[in-house]
Amino acid sequence: MKILFDSVNFNARSGPNTFALRLARALYMRGHTLADPSENYDVMLSFIEPSREHKRGSMLVQRLDGIWFKPEQFVTHNRGIKACYERADLVVWQSEFDKNMTQHHWDQPRSGTVIRNGIDMTPCDSITIPGLQQLRNNHKMMFVCSSNWHPQKRLRDNVDLFLHLKDNFYKDAVLLILGSNPDAILPKQDVYYLGQQPQDVFIQVFAASNWMLHLAWLDHCPNVVVESLSQGTPVICTDTGGTKELVQEHGIILREEPYEFGLVYYDDPPRVAVDQITEPLPDRKMLGKHADINIDTVAQEYEAALTQLLETR
Repeated sequence: MKILFDSVNFNARSGPNTFALRLARALYMRGHTLADPSENYDVMLSFIEPSREHKRGSMLVQRLDGIWFKPEQFVTHNRGIKACYERADLVVWQSEFDKNMTQHHWDQPRSGTVIRNGIDMTPCDSITIPGLQQLRNNHKMMFVCSSNWHPQKRLRDNVDLFLHLKDNFYKDAVLLILGSNPDAILPKQDVYYLGQQPQDVFIQVFAASNWMLHLAWLDHCPNVVVESLSQGTPVICTDTGGTKELVQEHGIILREEPYEFGLVYYDDPPRVAVDQITEPLPDRKMLGKHADINIDTVAQEYEAALTQLLETR
């Protein structure tokens, strides 16, 4: 089939654009054509909301990674997203959390399905970055966290969790913080801020780490968690949002107050009780499986959903 990827910048590093590039490559390898807007196409796959009208005879699919839920933004910021949601032939959510959130406010679309994010599952089998190898050699326990940082991602809570683990169980531990605009700069020993890095670097960091810390509040389906899990690195997250759907049994899920999908100021998230962890972390070999995040599987799920949709045309 011919698929137009709409509202996508393949050169950008944001979560939706990163996943769009991975999905486009996987669908292309499965024999599908990536269409140009000037061409006729079967499906316009719009990320979040369309940037153009889809052509007559094609099907409109909305890939939705969440909606705005600050009280003063709910109507104005969601106007275009909601309009697409109501007229799309198919809505693809990236998590059950996003599905439940959207249906709580807007009811059910014409048709919808949940397909999570994915990545190429090739393991990183060597560390080529000298500084990273030196840190790995000097510390028995390495933690990592990564994001384009803002308050909802709760960097301070990640650092607090690291310090709790270091003080109580792992005296010889280090935390590597990846990503731009960190909003909690703490002059702590063994906490390193590495900034934004290209994929060949951050994948090595994830592969070298023992655990990822991802205590973001009400996150959707974070690519950094997908990337960490692809290297077998388990994740500590919380039970709010969609992250736990990725982690499943391959990590630790901390408890928080239940979230009932109301409008909230998510730039002022509640603090995480990091002292819930009262014993050393389990051996990675004893952990269960995480969600199937192989991009080939994800592409097959998109292919099946789009094929079924086109049969109704």
